Amino acid sequence: MWQKISRRDFLKTSGAVAAAAFAGARPASWAQDAIAAPEKHWFKGNLHMHNQWSDGQPLPEWAIDWYKSHGYHFICPSDHNIFQAEDLRFNGFGFENPPSDMAPFKDETSLWKAISPTPGWPKLTQAHVDQAMAKFGKDSVRTITAGGQTYARMKPYSELEKQFAEPGKFLMIPGYEQTGGCSNDQQVHVNFINVREVFPYISAKTPKEILERTFARGQEVYQGQDYLFTANHPLWRYYDYSPADLIALPQIRLFELNNNDIADGFDAHPQGWKPEKFWDVVNAHRAAHDQPLLLGLGSDDRHSYTPAPKAWTVVRAAQLCANDLLEAISAGDFYASNGLDFADIRFDGKTLSVKIDVREEGPYRILFLGTKKDYDPSSQTVEVAKGPRCPARKIDIYSDAIGVTLDTVEGVEGAYTLKPDDLYVRAKIVKAAADLQPDWQSQPAAWTQPYR
Repeated sequence: MWQKISRRDFLKTSGAVAAAAFAGARPASWAQDAIAAPEKHWFKGNLHMHNQWSDGQPLPEWAIDWYKSHGYHFICPSDHNIFQAEDLRFNGFGFENPPSDMAPFKDETSLWKAISPTPGWPKLTQAHVDQAMAKFGKDSVRTITAGGQTYARMKPYSELEKQFAEPGKFLMIPGYEQTGGCSNDQQVHVNFINVREVFPYISAKTPKEILERTFARGQEVYQGQDYLFTANHPLWRYYDYSPADLIALPQIRLFELNNNDIADGFDAHPQGWKPEKFWDVVNAHRAAHDQPLLLGLGSDDRHSYTPAPKAWTVVRAAQLCANDLLEAISAGDFYASNGLDFADIRFDGKTLSVKIDVREEGPYRILFLGTKKDYDPSSQTVEVAKGPRCPARKIDIYSDAIGVTLDTVEGVEGAYTLKPDDLYVRAKIVKAAADLQPDWQSQPAAWTQPYR
């Protein structure tokens, strides 16, 4: 029988991230007393985005308004190594531009960023300022000229929240992305969601050490707080951390399934894993060893707002508030999407049932995926030499028996009952087409969490 615990105890035992082992099997919305529980709704959100507080292109108000005006219910402005606090500052991720004359900034607050005459990373240009002024008015962006240099003020979180948050309609959740890597240039990035205090990046020799030490440090710094820890984009820049790293760290419960581009200028290795394979490798091991399952988020990690968003997360919760959303994510009651939606997802301990929210003509397909108990857990390592289209890497290669299709249903409703030899099951919905891409590159598609 599923055991209920308090949210605080729940978060303590899981390191304040996603659910503990018993919650990985059965989301909270299907507890024994579900009949008495309040009605729950689907809320669309994005927990990884950037603006001019670090290296995103638009000003923060323009970026946040984009999500609000495009039907999102919640966002986390997760800029690099910084929280949008009210302290006066002139430096941040990739830039440091103190004025030669501080007198004009007496009694001022927040981040002031120099307006650059030329574009480039991570510069603020007059075009970005004009873009915000065009939408919110000429007085919406404050500027000061000092020593021949013009600065624009970035609105802090408190002002942005006051401007955009609407109870029941749009929620802002504080947080940041901790950015850095190993001495060999493997990048290991994580998000801390629902926190306002930033601690310095912890570098180490290996990705596993960085993830392990950062997770533990987060527990110390944010003790007593409800927050989420996410391992970001493992495929970027180039297979930068491996399934083996998260196999070794079962305390990490959330990773980004749909934010996994290889960096520009690099080519994927023909034997390299893709994000869904990464996910299944970790969960095959965790399910076989009775450990908490790894949950997959959709996010867009947006810097430029010209391309369409890569993906988003849809959470089922009673109310649009941080506590309810974090609790639902912790319990696995959410899905990742890049274009399709679930009308319903149900798991009763044996059978996973899903229904597609049909918004345009099909045909639709439901894939039930998982791994059998007799799978081969061994791996082989491919040594990739540094070349013009790739950095040097060691890539783990795993059995094709991990992450297989257990059943396929053509249509908008389907169910799969776990067999005695199944370790877990997850569902993926796609719009069937002749040119449908495999793995996370399927579009449009959506992914449930794994269940066992």
